[in-house]
Amino acid sequence: MLWNTVSMALACSFLISLSAAAEITPQNRKYDIRDCSTFTDQVEVALDLRKEPLDSAINAAKQGVKSPHGFQAWFKDDAAIPKVTEILKDIQSMKGLRRLIPYPNPWIAQPPVFVCVNESTFKRYGTRLGKDPYQYCQESGAFGLYLFGWRYLFLCEKFFTLRTTPLGPPTKYCPHIIGNRFTVPAELGRLADFQTYVLIHEMMHFYLGKDSLGWRTTPKEAYASNVCVNFDMKTSLRNPMNLQYFVAMVDNKCTEAPNPFLPPFPLPPAMVVEEQQRSNSSGTIDVF
Repeated sequence: MLWNTVSMALACSFLISLSAAAEITPQNRKYDIRDCSTFTDQVEVALDLRKEPLDSAINAAKQGVKSPHGFQAWFKDDAAIPKVTEILKDIQSMKGLRRLIPYPNPWIAQPPVFVCVNESTFKRYGTRLGKDPYQYCQESGAFGLYLFGWRYLFLCEKFFTLRTTPLGPPTKYCPHIIGNRFTVPAELGRLADFQTYVLIHEMMHFYLGKDSLGWRTTPKEAYASNVCVNFDMKTSLRNPMNLQYFVAMVDNKCTEAPNPFLPPFPLPPAMVVEEQQRSNSSGTIDVF
């Protein structure tokens, strides 16, 4: 009886060890999480919670401009339906991509790797990054960053100040419209700045690839909500924030959005600058 008890204890201990190892390098998920220590589970939960918002957004996107959740504001036309649904499905499935840096075998499709940034990140991942992610996170106040062509999606310390997903009744975080434009930029920040939505944003960069807007593109990536609405259809599909706002609006059952074909749109250049300056709608900053 004692032997059986000891055997059971050892077996349980072994299973617990296996479970702990699985939390670090689980074999049943398509993606990898690195350097996150005690935050690993938090990142995994935020990623797993992407599924329901993305399913809802895919279904809403199929309705096109008939969707009550601002599809017309963010993407302008039903011609955007195929691209919007494609990118959302890619994020949902965590589809692997080929020829990513570093690539031991460029012909094997690889899913994204989520890296929590710390003081050793630059040394560990090499100077080929061009920038020190830790220093960049500290200076910019970003939630995360992505460098085009790499497998790594870097999560800054500020990312962990966010809640995972919205809490409370539907529409609690929905923005308001006055004069056919979003009124208070901070409202869109309250709607969009949650861990799951930020991860979706970064994966949009990952899957859009060269088509994605960034710091070095023309036009540059936009975060200000009214500037995002101001983009034409083609540019809207290249700007991850448009997709992030759409997912957030669907997930929170928001139905108020500007009509991009009525004044004050298209915004005059001076108003675009004003909107960008007063916007604090997202701390996600991406480097290309």
